[in-house]
Amino acid sequence: WQMEELPTDEVAIAWGGDAGLTDMNTQLWSSNNQFLVAMYYRIYFQVGMANEFLRQTTPEQLASRGVGGTLASDIKTYRAEARFLRALSYWHAIDLFGSVPLVTETTPVGGTTPPQATRQQLFDYVVKELTEARPDLPAASRSDASQYGRATQAAVDMLLAKLYLNAQVYTGTARYAEALAAAQSVAQS
Repeated sequence: WQMEELPTDEVAIAWGGDAGLTDMNTQLWSSNNQFLVAMYYRIYFQVGMANEFLRQTTPEQLASRGVGGTLASDIKTYRAEARFLRALSYWHAIDLFGSVPLVTETTPVGGTTPPQATRQQLFDYVVKELTEARPDLPAASRSDASQYGRATQAAVDMLLAKLYLNAQVYTGTARYAEALAAAQSVAQS
């Protein structure tokens, strides 16, 4: 919220007690602004957590640990949620920073700098991740309180709608029909 709203005329925070706040509010920030740095680091913290969860919960890892039955089924859903959360983090990266490194659960940990991805590559990756994770997420309705705060198929559709709505900025190609279809899917859930 801070990265999207503080530099606009929608928010005017006169209190300048937080270092970097006035710079954000007056559009005078630089790459060392604490809000900007914290957001970038938070994106990659979340990506790293999702990646490690996915590394530790492959079907092979679960089998080697004797995990099966209902727990294995639940973990399949949790893996889809982790993929959703990672995709959400990469959407923030695409939207706020453009081209950033693309790190997945198959990327070696430490030692080498991850490769920089273009906005197009990140966009394609996020769409693929969301599309693949969607079937393993619950198709909760608004009246299903048990899914409150969880990633659902409607959450995937909403994130896809946002991606497609901004596709022309991210990739150079407008995708308004897909944005409308994804938003209609959310409205019908």
